[in-house]
Amino acid sequence: MKFLVTGGAGFIGSNFIRMLLRKQPDSEVVNLDNLTYAGNLENLKDVENDRRYTFVKGDICDEKMMARVSEGCDVIVNFAAESHVDRSINDPGSFIMTDVFGAYTLLESARKNDCGFVQVSTDEVYGSIGEGSFLRPRC
Repeated sequence: MKFLVTGGAGFIGSNFIRMLLRKQPDSEVVNLDNLTYAGNLENLKDVENDRRYTFVKGDICDEKMMARVSEGCDVIVNFAAESHVDRSINDPGSFIMTDVFGAYTLLESARKNDCGFVQVSTDEVYGSIGEGSFLRPRC
């Protein structure tokens, strides 16, 4: 199975890639990351020479690149996102581009290549969970 993992140089994405390589020995993993403030290739130093792993520096908003990189993939797993609510106040445009248009670009790539799509996110995208929130766990 061929996985395209976007945002794979971040903390969560890099752990996911390592888990895939460990638990899916026949898989191939392409990691596409723009290496912004959250991406760090040091997170994947231990797998950089694995023949099943490939790194591509790129932006999920680049439709032509996404069409090329996603070709032949079985599933796209998206970890790429702008996060940290404080940053969104100072630069909302980058959040809209990555988190909305970038997700759209990935969905279109998945549709055109007839492959699966998994969207992953953190609580930073949704904001804090306050009292009375429907997202608050009820035990």
